[in-house]
Amino acid sequence: MEINALLFFSALFLGIVSMAIAGYFLLVRPANPVQDRLKEMSPRGAEETAQQPVSSVIVERVAKPIAQFVPQPSPRNLRRLKKRLIQAGFYNENATAIFRAIRLSATLAFPALTFFFLTVILGKPFDSSTLGLTMVSAGFGAFMPSFILSRLITKRQGRISRALADALDLMVVCVEAGLGLNAALHRVGREMELVEPNLSEELAVTNREIRAGKPRDEALRNLGDRTGVDDVKSLVAMLVQTDRFGTSIADSLRVFADSMRTKRRQRAEEMVAKAAVKLIFPLLLFIFPALLIVLMGPALIRIYELLGSLG
Repeated sequence: MEINALLFFSALFLGIVSMAIAGYFLLVRPANPVQDRLKEMSPRGAEETAQQPVSSVIVERVAKPIAQFVPQPSPRNLRRLKKRLIQAGFYNENATAIFRAIRLSATLAFPALTFFFLTVILGKPFDSSTLGLTMVSAGFGAFMPSFILSRLITKRQGRISRALADALDLMVVCVEAGLGLNAALHRVGREMELVEPNLSEELAVTNREIRAGKPRDEALRNLGDRTGVDDVKSLVAMLVQTDRFGTSIADSLRVFADSMRTKRRQRAEEMVAKAAVKLIFPLLLFIFPALLIVLMGPALIRIYELLGSLG
């Protein structure tokens, strides 16, 4: 008995030590000397790395090993997924691996939790209904990350679209004050940082691309592709055509800003007009039944009592 207990505690101790070492190398892995040298050469990159939250580092280091078990998608699907992640605001180079790892984890976790809840907590025997619910939860887990990503893209595009009219007004003021288009984009990006960080970030990326030597029309087209907003694409097309034909940028921006303000007002009026229609369903499903119960309940009870006494 003493030998068995000694072997048990020895195995338990070795297991705990192995898990601690594995967690250390997984989460607090020593940096690569090449990366240390690059950080020394680029202090700004070192500061950004130091400011990176611990949760994102943990997600990246955990997601990479998990993503290796996911089949590699085709290059076309991979480019499409990367574009969707960029439109949602995820510029990390490991974003595709993290998303695939999250989708795999959700696909495995949802059916496991459903099976545990049905069999262990509710005590339901394993039959065809349990198997069907488990398969449905697996499909739900595989679909949920894509649905959440689509919602994030829609919300981000809505915020950018709402802030675009104000950004255009600032751009008109900057261009009429004598600034060039590149300087106006940089200035507007800085001014919009507190109002709409997403639009400010996109303008900053465009400015960095232009400074890196990329042609301005290509950098502007990349701006439209990254955001996926139709109004931004229209603005990009207008700026490219204006730059190509040599017309006045200030006049073109002023006309486009007026049209954007008109479009924003029309969207607001459309939302107000839709509010009455959208209120019908909550009224029919929640408010009217409660009113009927409160108003007609006593009368129905009295009629029931009278009919019962007559019977």
